[in-house]
Amino acid sequence: MYCRLAVLMAEKDPQLSQRQLARDTGLDVTTVNRLFTNNFSRVDVSTVETLCNYFDRTVGDLFEMRDPQDIPQRRTKRQLSSNSEEAA
Repeated sequence: MYCRLAVLMAEKDPQLSQRQLARDTGLDVTTVNRLFTNNFSRVDVSTVETLCNYFDRTVGDLFEMRDPQDIPQRRTKRQLSSNSEEAA
């Protein structure tokens, strides 16, 4: 699962920071950061609703299915070490 939060933020306002988004929505800045960097394992429904309402978008605009290997932030240490061993 890939979160398109960074894309939606840039589309809404290129100057919109994670901290400002957290202030505007009432979400915790850590929650925003984890979604922004795709470093999350689960998301509360209320968080998804808040972001969809803020950006006036649907869930499908916020999240998309991707192969986990295509999401650099979501790669495990094991995947990263095997990739560097293959490159050597």
